[in-house]
Amino acid sequence: MDLDQAHDSTTAFYTLHSCDGDVAGELTAILSDDSPSKEGNWQQLLRNRTSIRNRLVDQGLIEPLSLEEMTWDDSMLLFTCSIHLDEEGKPMTVGDNLTRERFGRFPHGNGSLINYVLEFLRPNNRVKSSNEGYNNTLNLLNKLNSFNTLDNYDSPRYDGGRGGMNILGFLSFEEVVELRKLLGGRNWSVASDEPLDGGVRDAIKHLLSMIKAAERRDSGVMHRAHS
Repeated sequence: MDLDQAHDSTTAFYTLHSCDGDVAGELTAILSDDSPSKEGNWQQLLRNRTSIRNRLVDQGLIEPLSLEEMTWDDSMLLFTCSIHLDEEGKPMTVGDNLTRERFGRFPHGNGSLINYVLEFLRPNNRVKSSNEGYNNTLNLLNKLNSFNTLDNYDSPRYDGGRGGMNILGFLSFEEVVELRKLLGGRNWSVASDEPLDGGVRDAIKHLLSMIKAAERRDSGVMHRAHS
């Protein structure tokens, strides 16, 4: 199937946002904690990162911003605390308009470009020791596509939020740099039975463009699905 012919057949939309991956990592560790120290760790995060506290107050939340009393779901809290904002105060995306459109509506399956790459990416058997780089690539793509905990990428933890807030995953700035190097290397190849002619290479071209844009901003990325 030709990419341009298939392009109008999908309806899902996916976005990569610029984010502070360190904040996202700290916050997800707190939100997934069921121990008595959860609230204390949250308050410590607010003390250490006053910009988060200020942003939440600007959004109308009332001090002392207790997790137990907060009406926001975890998805909305994670997005609001870690996303980068543009000059107008809107969530900042990465990449140019055409690249964002290609990423958002990839013409296969559920419309997820990253899902397609994960399904049809293969190790490059012509390169010695390619498996390590290939496996590292898959790990980062899985984290970006289905972040649950550091050891479990089976299903997204931060989906089903208010207003259709579905956060599929995120990467820190360091992980963005690593993924850019891996995708730009020779550790991967393409499955012989991929259904879209040139699909994986086209997908990686657009994904690379977006993560390079994030890298230029010293930024992590957050992967969000629009329901």
